[in-house]
Amino acid sequence: MKSRNAIIAFAVTIVTLASGCSSGSGGAAPRLPLEKTSIVVAAFPAIDSAGLYIAEMDHLFAAQGLNVTIVPERNPPPSTQDLINGQISEKYDITAGDYVTYIENETLLGSAYLRIIAEASFLQPNVEALLVKGTSSVRSVGQLRNKTISVNAPGDIGTLLVDSLLVEHGIQPAQVKLNSYVPFPAVAKMLRSNAVSASFATEPFVSLDEENAGAQELADLDQGSALDFPIEGYAVTDEWAQKYPNTLKAFVRALSEGQEIADTNRSAVEKAIERYLGISAVTAASISLPAYPTGVDPVRLQRVISAMVRFGLLPPSLSFFPITTMLGS
Repeated sequence: MKSRNAIIAFAVTIVTLASGCSSGSGGAAPRLPLEKTSIVVAAFPAIDSAGLYIAEMDHLFAAQGLNVTIVPERNPPPSTQDLINGQISEKYDITAGDYVTYIENETLLGSAYLRIIAEASFLQPNVEALLVKGTSSVRSVGQLRNKTISVNAPGDIGTLLVDSLLVEHGIQPAQVKLNSYVPFPAVAKMLRSNAVSASFATEPFVSLDEENAGAQELADLDQGSALDFPIEGYAVTDEWAQKYPNTLKAFVRALSEGQEIADTNRSAVEKAIERYLGISAVTAASISLPAYPTGVDPVRLQRVISAMVRFGLLPPSLSFFPITTMLGS
């Protein structure tokens, strides 16, 4: 017993000394200096950016030494060229937008301009839907053949999800007419006027249009090949990433904390979208939410490339385009 007690006492002494040395030397390794401390994020105003909003609201960026300004870029979502132009003019540093737009622009530009530095969201039930007006005669997806469907921008995530839904129900995308550039706030009006038979919408507009305009959900887009589909992410140009590596790492650290909170704490998401999107507490409490992943999953994001080729948003020659060429912080 004496021998055993002596060993324990010796171990405690070593731990105590190690702790003392650690505290005396300053604890954790010091952070690398930030190349710039004030950054601007252009974010399409959507619930997909809840992790970003939480990181700002809870001062997670400030804890990393960053002063972050979030600019709501509305319709259409920010593109790669917008990002390049923005960084050249120093209008903004980082964008939050849909992967389809990023990939389409990147592959058209033909150079490695873009880096997807973090994921924002992937699809969950009833977050993105196809709506019809309450008195519509269209009661099934199969009835949309030769009808007009609105999306908020041409060739973006809405187009891809609608095409996927149609094919799942035996309709080729060419058998419907897409009416582009219908912003989400105008969906209810378009449906009421019979300008379109169905409209792509995302939360909170799905819930708002159902509650206030009598719209009905024809189909949830989280199904078939689009189940759990990646929606939005955060991007910078490769040049910016190389110029500000420590700033970028600090941003990603804080954003990851915000994403983790968003994915595990619904009340935090509700509070954030009330503040940053101007949504009422009642609506925020009732809407469906996407998943908010941390990090970047290349396997998940490669699905976007495959779907874009399948539905004609990318040429077949890009079938094996590796999403990894666009990833990294």
